[in-house]
Amino acid sequence: MKPMSALLRYILLSLACVFASGTLQAADTKEYTLQKDDTLKMVVFQEPELATEAQIGKSGYVSFPLIGNVKVIDKSLKQAEDEIKALYEKDYLVNANVNLSIHGYAEKWVIVGGDVRRPGTIPFPEEGALDLRGAVAQAGGQLETANVSRIIVRSKSGAINTYSLKSSGSRILKHGDSVTVPRLTLKKSTVTISGNVNRPGIVEYPKEGKLDIITAIAQAGGFDRIAYKNAVTVHRNQRQTLVDLRAIQEGKAKMYFLEAGDLIVVRESRF
Repeated sequence: MKPMSALLRYILLSLACVFASGTLQAADTKEYTLQKDDTLKMVVFQEPELATEAQIGKSGYVSFPLIGNVKVIDKSLKQAEDEIKALYEKDYLVNANVNLSIHGYAEKWVIVGGDVRRPGTIPFPEEGALDLRGAVAQAGGQLETANVSRIIVRSKSGAINTYSLKSSGSRILKHGDSVTVPRLTLKKSTVTISGNVNRPGIVEYPKEGKLDIITAIAQAGGFDRIAYKNAVTVHRNQRQTLVDLRAIQEGKAKMYFLEAGDLIVVRESRF
């Protein structure tokens, strides 16, 4: 047998890399599940009037011509495409040639508030992950008064955990997490507001008088556009209380007064 030439070995190696790359890309595409705010584009061969481009809403549905709303969230692109194809073939088309693609991915972000230099929304990098240390750094870093040993991270589901920046700075954050860096000094005379407000972080408790929950949220910039006002959670001494802000504002419930050290969590509306 003649030895393989260097050129032939190079060609075979190049082809192997191409096939391997294609396999990995196909695996990545298969693993990705559609998320809220992803934008989908649908084209049906020889049916231009059915062409659709739409963003997945909070409900997880997208409206398509003739077949109406289809739930696509948490499905792979292929699963959603197959379901849409079946719906068209059921009542409208024969051998529907449906092509579904992702026209734009949902932006991913976390909110960082409290004793940092530039509180606000921090976007995820285009590639890779975002950890706790990186999120605080992108918010300008902590202030001198920050208590970085008890940073509060609230997930979109409402779960709350406390981390130390020194020992848990590599903790990977998820889209929608709310990070609040509390204040080391004046800890006994503040309340902390986390979640879906415009300026999450520290609100100082008045030296005299009381602090009601509506005033505290106003000092945190008020609710953001997706806040859920019907059930704001107040954490106090290992206890949780749900407060209906809408009922208070409409005069249907008594005002709720805060105590120094309270943690107020405003979560995202589900609708």
